[in-house]
Amino acid sequence: MKLSDFIRANIELILEKWEQFTKDLPSARYMSREDVRDHAAGILSAIAADLDRPETPAEQEKKSKGLGPRSAGDTYAAMHGSDRKAEGLSISEAVSEFRFLRAIILRLWSEANPTLPQPCTDDVTRFNEAIDQALTISVERYSTDMGRYTRLFSALLASSPDLNYIFDADGTLVYGNKSLASLCRLSLSEIVGKNFFDLCAPLADELRQQALHVIDNKTAYRGEMPYTLASGEVLAYEYIFIPVLDDEGNVEAIAGTARDITERKAAEERISKSANYDHLTGLPNRSLFRDRLDQEVKRSLRTGQPIALLFIDLDDFKQVNDRLGHDGGDQLLLQAAQRISSCVRSMDTVARLGGDEFTVILTEVNRLPHIEILAQKILEELSRPFSILQTEVYISGSIGITLFPQDAATSEDLVRNADQAMYVSKSAGRNRFSFFTIGMRNSAWARLKVIDELRCALPQNQLAVYYQPIVELQLERIVKAEALLRWKHPQAGLMRSEQFIAIAEETGLIGEIDEWVLGEAMAHAREWSALLDAPFQITVNKSPIEFISREPMKNWAAHLAALGLAWNCIAMEITEGVLLNNSPIAREKLESLQKAGVQLAIDDFGSGYSSMAYLKKFKIDYLKIDPSFVRDMAACIDSRAIAEAIIVMAHKLGLKVIAEGVETIEQKDWLKKAGCDYAQGYFFSGPLSSEDFSELLRKGKVPPQGQAYLGNYTA
Repeated sequence: MKLSDFIRANIELILEKWEQFTKDLPSARYMSREDVRDHAAGILSAIAADLDRPETPAEQEKKSKGLGPRSAGDTYAAMHGSDRKAEGLSISEAVSEFRFLRAIILRLWSEANPTLPQPCTDDVTRFNEAIDQALTISVERYSTDMGRYTRLFSALLASSPDLNYIFDADGTLVYGNKSLASLCRLSLSEIVGKNFFDLCAPLADELRQQALHVIDNKTAYRGEMPYTLASGEVLAYEYIFIPVLDDEGNVEAIAGTARDITERKAAEERISKSANYDHLTGLPNRSLFRDRLDQEVKRSLRTGQPIALLFIDLDDFKQVNDRLGHDGGDQLLLQAAQRISSCVRSMDTVARLGGDEFTVILTEVNRLPHIEILAQKILEELSRPFSILQTEVYISGSIGITLFPQDAATSEDLVRNADQAMYVSKSAGRNRFSFFTIGMRNSAWARLKVIDELRCALPQNQLAVYYQPIVELQLERIVKAEALLRWKHPQAGLMRSEQFIAIAEETGLIGEIDEWVLGEAMAHAREWSALLDAPFQITVNKSPIEFISREPMKNWAAHLAALGLAWNCIAMEITEGVLLNNSPIAREKLESLQKAGVQLAIDDFGSGYSSMAYLKKFKIDYLKIDPSFVRDMAACIDSRAIAEAIIVMAHKLGLKVIAEGVETIEQKDWLKKAGCDYAQGYFFSGPLSSEDFSELLRKGKVPPQGQAYLGNYTA
């Protein structure tokens, strides 16, 4: 049987042998059956056809040199070379397939023709020539594709902004792209042969160790490193070392890439700073402060070195913020942060918790006097004038101090203790510091209990409004009343507003309580106006918090009209501090009240920083003389002089005067003689429940002189 006929008859057997051989090649072990056999049948058919075609001696000679005629299109042999390159087989593996094909076909043909002492020499020669021709075509295509891939990858690597490199086990560069050469200020030809580690001299030893790790473990390594330019600018790179294995599985080189992550690191730093630092002052924020405090507590436990925590609150910051706006407030916070930071060591931590609250963590504190000196220094710095928006501003600070481990076992307890000590400083007059004591903790717990109970007071109908008569002195008849808040506490009994109103202001409950008191006062103003058949005015105390709050004030004109009340049935009693605040918000709210016809009274006039200009500017209706002047009239000529001056001045400005705290007939008679318009106090009556006050009005006169009408009131 001719060899060409044998190939056609046994093509499936030959393909099975081919597949078995190819699948044993290291690079082809994962190839599918279809991929292994792809183009093989075509190659065998082409060889068989070539064997049947007549050839001249000259054609045979050319073919033996791989110079036989070529097909105009792709041959199966060419497609074999291209596909093997694409599949990742080495050129020696692709050539070995043809060597095996030559051997297996000749062996199978010989076994199929045992009677032939020698195969046909001409067929064997022609067959070898055909195999060589197919091999040549396959290798050429493999090389062509290899060259194309090399050019493409070279162009890709050369144009990449990333640094791409290949170096041998000693670090000698065998390839470096344009970006690497530019960074090292070398040409492409100069970069090859340089030692990779020497190009990164400061980190050379570390990089060598990493490369040895890659070689020993045959695994990739990722890392980050800084690189300093000639200009001194420091760039950040992330890089990877990848082992390149030879046919025996040994590392023959290390390939890698490095990417400039300077911008990414800067962005991460900005994000980290935003998460851990206050954007205004640049100080650690609450989150970072708590982390550092936790670390310092743990360190103190290890070393035995105590730490101190200072809690600093800026006094009167809110007034400055309201007066100068948020820009002014921000400048004040920034300058305050700088002054506090200037007082401490670099090893200590100054943080801003939020608003006008700062903390200082003092480490390795050995002597108490040092803490006192530092706290006093901070207070002195904060009490110096600040220049804010071309305005000289004065504030102060209240500082609470606690120690670890003396005062607390955890960082949470430290913060709580320092906060409590700070509030003690505020309550004691501000611009001072206080060390935490166990008594403060007990007081704080008691205060929290009151807060919880106060939150329930209004829903559980524990609050009540009492009314104290205001008497017109010339006729000695009741013409007004002041609404006074009381708390019918289940355990403590009847509590005066002074005992809990500050807590209501601090916790934000004051708005709801004020609104309820006003509603009660309006209802009774309408009731008593109807009883007397004339407008009856009730004065309601308004918290200063209401005037500095950004919450809009209700439409008073419409509100009074809806309730059917005369414009002068409600008066608002405010403190001098509201006028002196002079913030746009306070001015707007005062003007809103005046437009609605609500009259304004200044409480405790003469006890604070009185200003005649503000009285005229805000069109105040009443001045209430502070009870201290009334109380001391009999024994103190100065008190009488001040009271008389207030009455004369008020009348000159067109204001009426109410004297508070009248308890004796002598006080009443002197005030009447001095021209005071109204008076209130226990001489006439103490605060009464609404029922008792109604009864008092029905009688049509005040109680007999010197007999204070107390009704059901319990002092």
